Amino acid sequence: MEDTDLVQTGIGLLASVYRLRQNLLAGGGEAGSSGYPELLEGALDFTMTADSAVPPEYAAEVQDVVKQAVDELARRQEAVLRGLLMGFVKIVEAYEDHHPGTDVLQLLQQLSLEVATEPPEE
Repeated sequence: MEDTDLVQTGIGLLASVYRLRQNLLAGGGEAGSSGYPELLEGALDFTMTADSAVPPEYAAEVQDVVKQAVDELARRQEAVLRGLLMGFVKIVEAYEDHHPGTDVLQLLQQLSLEVATEPPEE
């Protein structure tokens, strides 16, 4: 995925969390689907090859160490993401208290469109 697509996925996660929150506040018996699996599909998937001089007899050990490192990074990234989403909800709650009637989903949609039309970073 391109960086722009990844940024838009992040904005989509915020919108998904907001919708989930709105559904819960409206007394929805079920929270509904968070949309996370669909939004993240492909966003965190990647493949890489290592053209290196690792002797074949050590390849399995090297692959295991790399997998452990990637798994730990993914775990940490997920925890940070959870914290960001929780913080987003608190900020939205405070914002809505001071600005009732604000269309948060429209703001997020506008941000996503702005990201899509920004020139790529070099």
